Amino acid sequence: MKPQAQLKGQTRASRHESARKHVWSFIWMMVLTAASFIAVGMKLLPMAIVVPVIVFFACIQVVLQLFTFMHMDQKGHAIPIIFISLGIVIAVVSVIGLQLL
Repeated sequence: MKPQAQLKGQTRASRHESARKHVWSFIWMMVLTAASFIAVGMKLLPMAIVVPVIVFFACIQVVLQLFTFMHMDQKGHAIPIIFISLGIVIAVVSVIGLQLL
């Protein structure tokens, strides 16, 4: 029987650190979401500045989602990271190409 302190190769300290990482990531995502809503709702900045700021915040949230909640920072995820990166590159090139039409 496995000791209760270990579960699937994790010690209690590593599980605690993982939980802390998830909570902090969630807090950062809520702060970025609130900042986006405030930027739009308060109308303090022109839309030409607000849109790139919101897109930047969204990109940060995507990275947080992938590496915190989808565990892309762990070993064995090289192939999914390559395909996700390739998809991002194709999407960016497609959007730029459509804007130039």
